[in-house]
Amino acid sequence: MPFIGNKSVCFAVLAAVLLMFAACDTDISGTADENQPPETALSVRDTSLVDNLEGAERFSSTVAIAWSGTDVDGFVAAYELRFYSQDQPPAGPEEGWTSTVRNDSLVLLPIPSGERAADVIFEVRAVDNEGLKDGSPARTVFPIQNAPPTIRFSLFDEPPDTTFSIFTFAWEADDPEGPDNLSRIEVSLNDSLNFVELPPDISFVTFVGQDPAADVTDARLFTGRAFRSSAFSVPGLQLDADNVLYLRAVDQTDTTSTLQRFSWHVKRSAGEVLYVNDYRKSVAGNLTDYHVNLLREYLPPGTAVDIWDISTPFATGTTGLAPRSDQLPPNADPTLRQQLTLYQYIYWVTTASTNNVTSNNLPFAAGVTDLFFENGGKLMVHTPISLPTDIQENTGNPAILLLPLSDLLVFPDTLREQLRLPIGAGVEPIQNLPGVAESLPVLENQAFSINTLPFIAEGANILPLYRANYRYVTRQGQQGDWTGPATIASISADRRVGLFALPLINEQTSAQLLASPEGDLDAGKRAIHLMLESLGFPKR
Repeated sequence: MPFIGNKSVCFAVLAAVLLMFAACDTDISGTADENQPPETALSVRDTSLVDNLEGAERFSSTVAIAWSGTDVDGFVAAYELRFYSQDQPPAGPEEGWTSTVRNDSLVLLPIPSGERAADVIFEVRAVDNEGLKDGSPARTVFPIQNAPPTIRFSLFDEPPDTTFSIFTFAWEADDPEGPDNLSRIEVSLNDSLNFVELPPDISFVTFVGQDPAADVTDARLFTGRAFRSSAFSVPGLQLDADNVLYLRAVDQTDTTSTLQRFSWHVKRSAGEVLYVNDYRKSVAGNLTDYHVNLLREYLPPGTAVDIWDISTPFATGTTGLAPRSDQLPPNADPTLRQQLTLYQYIYWVTTASTNNVTSNNLPFAAGVTDLFFENGGKLMVHTPISLPTDIQENTGNPAILLLPLSDLLVFPDTLREQLRLPIGAGVEPIQNLPGVAESLPVLENQAFSINTLPFIAEGANILPLYRANYRYVTRQGQQGDWTGPATIASISADRRVGLFALPLINEQTSAQLLASPEGDLDAGKRAIHLMLESLGFPKR
C-alpha cells in the first residue's frame, strides 16, 4: 500500500536525524569563558593635570569631560562617575558613584568650603551588559579655582530717582559653582566698608525708614512681594539727601562679586498731610502753588505739607494721556501701598484719572489704598472727568472704583462726546455736607469750559454735593440745556473720599474760575474747605 510505505520511510529518516544529534552532543566538553570586565578611557589622557598649568592658571570649577568604554565580550550598558577633592576622599571604594548612560557632561567640580582652589579627582568606570564594572576606573586630577559670584540690580524693580523713606530693591545673584555655593548677600546704605548680611535666597527687599522725619535713620527690611517682616535692619539712611545702596554677593569661599551701587534721593516725611502734584502739564506749578496755599489756609498754623511730584512725563496733545509717571515706584505692592500709610491726609490734583488705566497715575495708586484707609486715611481728589477712547481698555479702572461716583456718562450717538459749561452757568449745591454746620456756597462758572464732564452719583454710599448747568451740542449744531446727570462734586458716605471735578483756577493765567453769584472769588475755595472739614482734615 503506497500510503503505508511512505509513512515507514518518514519514520526511518526521523530516527536517523535524532541519532546524529545525540552523537554530536556527546562530543561537547570543557568550561565556558567568564565574563570579562569592560575598559574605560577618558578624553583627558593625563592622570593628573596639576603640573600642566603654571602658577595661578587653573581651570574653572565647571569643566567639560568626555569618556568612552569597550567590552570584548558584550557591550557597555552604562557608566559610573564620581569626583572629590584630594583632601576629602570618599569613605570607601563604592561610595559616591553616580550612574549615567551619557559619555560626556559639563561637570561642576566641588571646592571645599572656605577654599579658593582645589585639586579634584574625577573617576569614571564603564559597566557592561551583565553589570560587571571596570575595576580600574579612568582617572585624572583637575586643578580648579573658585570663580567669583555675580549680582546685579533688577532693572524692572529699580526705584525712581526720588523716593520717600519706603523703597524697594530687587536683584539677581548667581554663582558659577551653582546657587548652593552662594553664602550670603550683603547690603549697605552709604557705607561701602560695613555691610548687613542677608541669606542668599533673599532677592526682593523693601526698606522702611524707622523715623521718616529724622535726618538719619535705620531702615527695617521686609522681604518678598508679600512684605514679610524680618529681623534685619540697615543703618545710615539719610533723609532729604542723596543716598547710595551698595550690594554684593559672597560665596562659600568668601569670594565677593563686583560691588554694585545705586544712587537716588530720599525725601523726608515731615507730617501727616501729603499734596500730590499729578497735574501732568508744564503749567503744573501754578496749580500746585494755588492748591498748597488753599491747604495751608485751612490747616492749623505750622502744619507741614509734603509735596510729591508725579507730574512727569508731561501729557501732550488733546487726549491728556502720557505714560505713567517715572516718579512712581515700579511696584504698587508693596512699595506704594506702604508709602501711602506714611500719611493720614492726602490731597491729590490730577489732569486725568477716569479715561485710561495704564497711563493715568491715580488708577495705579487706587488699587493699593486699602492700608491707608484702614489706618483712618482721608483723601481729597481734584480731577476732571473724561471718557475713555476705548471703553474695554478702561474696564475695572481702580480710580473709578475709588472715587465717589457710580458711573461715567454714556452719550447718545447724536451728541458730541462732551458737554459745555458756559460763562455764568450755575454750579448749585445739592445737599449739605455731613458733619459740617455751614452750607455749601452757591457757585457760578466764570469761563467757558469743555474740559470736564459731570458724572453719575447714585447709591447709598455716595453723597452728591454740586450739580452744574451744562449745555449740549448735537452733531448737527443744535444746542440745549443738558437734562442728564450733572453732578460735579461728591463725597463718600463714610466721609473718606471727596471729589471735585471742576477746575478752580485757569492753568495758564491762575484766574479764578468759580465765584459766587455776587462775585466773591473765594467762594470756590470755601467750598473745598468745607469738603475738607467734612472729610476730617485737621482745621485751624
